[in-house]
Amino acid sequence: MILVQSRRRASYLYGTSANARRELMALYALQWAAIHLAEASGCTEFDLFGVSPRSDPKHPLYGLYRFKVGFGGSILHHQGCWDCAFD
Repeated sequence: MILVQSRRRASYLYGTSANARRELMALYALQWAAIHLAEASGCTEFDLFGVSPRSDPKHPLYGLYRFKVGFGGSILHHQGCWDCAFD
C-alpha cells in the first residue's frame, strides 16, 4: 500500500492483494489501519483515489468500485492526474 499525507488529507495511491486467503479480507484491515493512522496524524479526509466512472458491473474496475464505496463516504469526480517532468 502506498499512502500519502498532505496537510489534512491522506490519499491511498496504490495497493494490491493476492488471491491466496482472500476470504480473510486483509486489504480491509490494511485500509482500516491506514484510516486510523491518518486520523491520528490530524487528517480530516481520507481519499481512496479512483473508482470506475459509474456503478456498472460490466466495467473492468467494478470490483474496485464496490470495495471502495463499501467504506462509505462520497464520490468526487476530478479532471484527472498529470505527470510533470522536470528534466
